[in-house]
Amino acid sequence: MPLHYERDDDGQRIRIMMTGHVTTEDVLGIVDRQAREGTWSYSVLYDTRAGKNLPTPEDLHRVVMRVGTLTVRHGPRGPVALVTTSPQLSRMGRAYASLGELTALDVRTFTSVEEAEDWLSQAHHSST
Repeated sequence: MPLHYERDDDGQRIRIMMTGHVTTEDVLGIVDRQAREGTWSYSVLYDTRAGKNLPTPEDLHRVVMRVGTLTVRHGPRGPVALVTTSPQLSRMGRAYASLGELTALDVRTFTSVEEAEDWLSQAHHSST
């Protein structure tokens, strides 16, 4: 399984660890699950450090379009932190954040889970 999904209702946070080859369909499944389970406003931490592939610009566009559609239906998505040590994935994360501005998506990239968790706690509390 390329994705490990952990949901913390008390902390209103979803943590996803990616390992191996993760497809765009896998990521879209996570986005859909978040909306389906009523956790759209939860903060999300994607730990991609053990992932093996990079999304294409087309992949990013598909995810942003899905997030946009779900944002119209469910309101703003909670803040999203992407943890990576890959310079290429960090650039892709920043591109995703730029595209996400069109849907009021708050995305940041980090190199450590601790920094990401700290930012998510601050960002989530300031939006609630």
